[in-house]
Amino acid sequence: MAEGGLQKFGIGACGIVTLVVACISLTAIIDGYHKIEEGYVGVYFKFGALKDGVTEPGVHYRQPFVASTRSVLIRPEEERMPSLQAITKDGIEITFQGIGVLSRTTKAKVVGMIRKFGMDFKKVLIYDRIREDLRIFCANKTIDEVYNEQFLEIVEAVKRDVEDQIKRLGDGGVEILNLVIPKPDIPQDIAQNYKQVKVQWTEQLVAKQQKVTEEIKKETELLKAVA
Repeated sequence: MAEGGLQKFGIGACGIVTLVVACISLTAIIDGYHKIEEGYVGVYFKFGALKDGVTEPGVHYRQPFVASTRSVLIRPEEERMPSLQAITKDGIEITFQGIGVLSRTTKAKVVGMIRKFGMDFKKVLIYDRIREDLRIFCANKTIDEVYNEQFLEIVEAVKRDVEDQIKRLGDGGVEILNLVIPKPDIPQDIAQNYKQVKVQWTEQLVAKQQKVTEEIKKETELLKAVA
C-alpha cells in the first residue's frame, strides 16, 4: 500500500512539474513575441539598459522576462503645445495659444537620442526649446514689435534657432517640418487701442481714396469742358 502510494505520489509530482514547465514556456513565448506598428520602430531594454539597434514594423521576438520593448514614432507627428506666457521688453504679459509643431524623427538617430535625453527626447529638443526661444524673442521686443511690426518674423526666427540647437544637441535627430505660431492674446486695453488705430487707418485710407476719386472726376470734367 505504501509503495503504491509513493508511486502514485511520484506520478503526481511528475505531472505537476510538467505542468509548471509548460506554463513557464507558454508565458515566455507570450512575453517574448511582440508587434511593432507601421510608422514606428522598436527599441529594447535589457535589465534596464538600452540596447543598440531598432526593429522595423512587424512581429518580433525578444528575450523573455529580462527584456522590454518601447515603440518610437518616426513618421511625421503634429503636436499642439500648451498655452505659453511671455513678457515683452516693455513689461506687457502676453499669451500664445495653439502653437502647432509638425516634426519627424530620424530612425538612425533614435537610440542615441534616447540614451542622451530619454524617451521624451522631442520635449527636450523641440517643445522646450520653442518655449524658451519664443520667450527670449518677446523679452527683446516691444509689444508693438511682437504683435504688429515683426510678428511675421517670429516663426522664422524661432524655427531657425531651434533647428540650430537640434543640430548641436541632438545631432539632427529630429526635424521641424512646420511651425505655426498664432498671434498672441494681449491685454484688453491694448487690443482696444490697436482696434482704434486700425479703424483710424481704414478711415484715412478711405478718405485718401475718395480724394483721389474726386480729383479724377474734376480732371475729367475739365477735359470735357476743354473739348
